[in-house]
Amino acid sequence: MRRITSFLLSLAVVLAVLSYPVQAQVPTDPTQNLNLMTAPADTLSTPGLPSSVVTDTRVGNGDVIRVTVFGQPDLSAEVGVNDKGILTLPLIGGIDVKGLTTSEIAERVTQALRQGQYVIKPQVSVDVVQLRSQMVSVLGEVTRPGRYVIPGHLSVLELLATAGGLTEQADQTVTLMRRKTDGDAGQTSDKISDVRIPILLGDNTNQPQTPLDVELRAGDVVYVNRKKLFYIHGEVNKPGSYPMEKDMNVMRAIAIGGGMTQRASQRRIFINRAVPEQGIQEIKAKLTDPVLPGDVVYINESLF
Repeated sequence: MRRITSFLLSLAVVLAVLSYPVQAQVPTDPTQNLNLMTAPADTLSTPGLPSSVVTDTRVGNGDVIRVTVFGQPDLSAEVGVNDKGILTLPLIGGIDVKGLTTSEIAERVTQALRQGQYVIKPQVSVDVVQLRSQMVSVLGEVTRPGRYVIPGHLSVLELLATAGGLTEQADQTVTLMRRKTDGDAGQTSDKISDVRIPILLGDNTNQPQTPLDVELRAGDVVYVNRKKLFYIHGEVNKPGSYPMEKDMNVMRAIAIGGGMTQRASQRRIFINRAVPEQGIQEIKAKLTDPVLPGDVVYINESLF
């Protein structure tokens, strides 16, 4: 009986020792770790410093931004910038934000909240919801034509790459259409007056500084022209359609078409050309005559 009692007492002591470390690891406040995971972002940020978006975007008319005042949901809002560059917020009223970056807007909102004594130590974050003012368009012979947001600095070549590159029908000429600006004020004029800047592709793209490095501005339109073609048929070795070259003439067109066949006649060459308000005109041509875009060069067979 004594042995059984001694054994039971020893077993109780062992169990108590084994359970002690487990109890020691339990925190005094069981919600302490939970609070660290669910703490709001404003409690973890540096007091007195306004938060801003990672990419400091410049805001313009028509943009929609989200202004967040941490801990003050009634003062936070998602609002648009009107056509005069004014942003209207609760209690604060109108703030001129045209041309400011998101961090600069956050600073202005912070100052307004302090001056109005609405919040003692305001922490403000500004995010862009819709960036309508900083948009450019790319049209014509690109894979994905449309409107694109300018992410800071963007060149013509980078925009073409963003749009998926050129199609097979693209010409080697790109036109940049830009609204004329007021030279004195440096601001865009209300008059629609485009400045067209032709940009040549090809070998220029391998040079360090080319027109393709032109930095885009808000409102720019890049148009990739469709390839200009001429057509050659009849007694040539490779009839078909071909892209135009500079100073194209009949002799060069025949060479591009693989040259004449043995049955061809140099005296029986005709060009079918579309003439405005006159329709298709058939023109008897010589080897030195110019070939225009859309022309159909036809080499007839020799009669003898």
